[in-house]
Amino acid sequence: MTKIQIKNIIEQIQNEQHPIEDEETLAGYIEDAEYNINSYAGEKINYEIDLNAKSLLKNYVFYARYKRLAEFKQLYAGEYADLQAKYYKPSSV
Repeated sequence: MTKIQIKNIIEQIQNEQHPIEDEETLAGYIEDAEYNINSYAGEKINYEIDLNAKSLLKNYVFYARYKRLAEFKQLYAGEYADLQAKYYKPSSV
């Protein structure tokens, strides 16, 4: 994700969630979320195009801010499964 994309998501999160963290902290949460979601999906996701993935990323940040990632993983397991199915690429192995 580019710095401009991260900045746009930070602004959206600040408007939606009213966080008190500074932008650098939020950017760290966003990078963690991007890595986590991409690794589960098995693909580098374009969050400007895939709005479901973007919503999941913003929710990840919300739960990460409150140190509730275990709860997040339980609640959003279905969304992770949907992304895995969407980005699945069969192999010849």
